[in-house]
Amino acid sequence: MRIINRNRIILVLALAFLVFLVWSTVEFQRFFAKIVPVFEKLTRENNLLSILVFIGLGALSTMLSSFTSVPLVPIAVIVWGNIPTAIFLLVGWLAGDVLSYFIGYFAGNPIFQRLAPVKKINFYRSKIPPNAEFKLVFLFIMSMPSEVPNYVLGTLRYNFFKYFAVMFLGELIFAFLTAYAGLALVEKKFVLFIGAILLLTFFFSYSFYLFNKYLRVKD
Repeated sequence: MRIINRNRIILVLALAFLVFLVWSTVEFQRFFAKIVPVFEKLTRENNLLSILVFIGLGALSTMLSSFTSVPLVPIAVIVWGNIPTAIFLLVGWLAGDVLSYFIGYFAGNPIFQRLAPVKKINFYRSKIPPNAEFKLVFLFIMSMPSEVPNYVLGTLRYNFFKYFAVMFLGELIFAFLTAYAGLALVEKKFVLFIGAILLLTFFFSYSFYLFNKYLRVKD
């Protein structure tokens, strides 16, 4: 399980570096300049639908680790601004979190068997007590791909209101850092972009370290 999470950190940094290289090219800037007006036109024609689609994609990304809506963030920042984008991300991620929590809660559901990483869930179910304290759950959600803690806490039937409070705090941090990273990228403030990515990675890595420290003590 630790190898998987190290690989995720490496993947995040690699993707951030790739995005940085792509955005720094003149050719991509020209392509982006052509794409943005298309999205702006769609937004003007049906802003509510555009927002709902963006929120829906955010929800989906918290349920499936193989999918992410983050590449759309720079476009969203241009169209709506960084604070509305952060709010839309937060709403979408929380919606997906809650949905996957309840899928886990009713774990006999066949949807659960198809969507959930069952081996990971069974592993962490044996490590997380059903009445886990706030700090432990916070470290858990900050150090794992989002669908894992959602399904685990759902199958444990962890108190929903405590779960939601912890998840809200964790997603709030990631949503605003992601939106500001997107803004820095759009404005070509690459130092700020790299700083935001490193801060995101620090949150993930340090939470992962503390969470595994807890697991070692428990073992």
